[in-house]
Amino acid sequence: MRSIIEDKKGNIWLGGDDGLWRYDGSIFTNFTQQFVGYVYEDTNGDIWISSESDRTKSPGWTLSRYTEKWLANHATLPEIITTNEGIIFGILEADNGSIWFGTLHGVMTKKP
Repeated sequence: MRSIIEDKKGNIWLGGDDGLWRYDGSIFTNFTQQFVGYVYEDTNGDIWISSESDRTKSPGWTLSRYTEKWLANHATLPEIITTNEGIIFGILEADNGSIWFGTLHGVMTKKP
């Protein structure tokens, strides 16, 4: 495992070589099989991850957001915020709700 967090609902999120997993206390659910480096929950309850991109479509790294709506019904794909940023080293939320992430190209941000 590379990253592990507990969200506000008590779910455990795991990221690593075998993708993104959620453990709800009884069941493990796999959301992606690409390598996941970091997992972060924002104040809205959205889950942000840094992961390897699908190598056949866009090699590199991706910052993605799994919204509460997506987590409730899986009706759409998670929102891909950015791709090909090189390795994403960390994810944090600022007081104003913007998401900051570190890459090989420096610190970047996603405004709310």
